[in-house]
Amino acid sequence: MSIRIFTIISLLAVSVIAECQSGTGINKTDEMGRKQGHWIKKYPHGIIQYEGEFRDDHPVGEFKRYYENNKLHSVLVYSSDGNKADATIYHPNGFIASKGNYINQLKEGKWKFFSASAEGYLINEEEYRDNLRNGPSLKFYPDSTVAERLNYVDDKREGEWFQYYNNGKVFLRSFYSGDMLNGKFEVWFENGTMQFSGFYKNNRREGIWYIYDREGSLLYKLEYVGGVTKDRQMDIDVSNYFEDLEKNSGKIADPEKTGEIR
Repeated sequence: MSIRIFTIISLLAVSVIAECQSGTGINKTDEMGRKQGHWIKKYPHGIIQYEGEFRDDHPVGEFKRYYENNKLHSVLVYSSDGNKADATIYHPNGFIASKGNYINQLKEGKWKFFSASAEGYLINEEEYRDNLRNGPSLKFYPDSTVAERLNYVDDKREGEWFQYYNNGKVFLRSFYSGDMLNGKFEVWFENGTMQFSGFYKNNRREGIWYIYDREGSLLYKLEYVGGVTKDRQMDIDVSNYFEDLEKNSGKIADPEKTGEIR
C-alpha cells in the first residue's frame, strides 16, 4: 500500500514539473530567473498570500494580497511596466483602510486613510512625494468637516497648524518650523473666547502666557524662560494640557506602510 501511495505522489510531482516546463503552469521563471506569468504565493499553512501576473520580474495588472485568515488585504493595479500602482488596502474586518498610488513602491500623491470601526469614514488625507509627507494634511470629523489642518515638508511639520471644533470654529492655532513649535500658540473656547495665549520657541514655552476663563477674564499670567516658570504647580497643570494637544498633532496611524509584492 505504501509503495502504491509513493508511486502516485511521484507521478503527480512529475506531472507538475512537466506542466511548468511546458509553459502552462504557474510560478514560472525564465532562463534568467525572472518571474513570468501567473504567480501564487502561499503562507506556510497553505492560505494564499498573494496572486497576480509578472512580466520580466515586474508585477503587472491586478495583484491581490490576503491576510493569513484568507481575508483580502489589498488590491494593487500595476501599470504595464510595473512601476506604478493604484492601491486599495483593507482593514482585517474588510473595511477600506487606505487608498492611493505607489510609484516604484513609494507613496506618491494624495493618500486617503479610513476608519477601522466606521465603514467609509475618511479620517485623514495626506500628500506624499517619494514616500514622505509633503503638502497639506487634513483630519476629519465623522461628518466630513475638517478637524485639523497641517502642512508637511519632507515628513516634517512646517507652517500653520489649525485644529477646529466640529462646528467649524477654530479651536487651536499655532506654527511649526523644522517640526518644532515656533511662534504664537492660541487656544479658544467654543464660544470664541480666548482660552490660552503664548509663544513657543523650539518646542518650549517662552515669554508671557495668558490663561482666561470662558467669559474672557484673565485667570493666570505666567512667564516662561526656556520652557520653565517659577509657579511649578501651575506649570505642571498647564504642561499636561498642552502636551495632550501636541502629542495628538499629526499622529494618524498609517494602516499600511508598504505595498510591494515579494
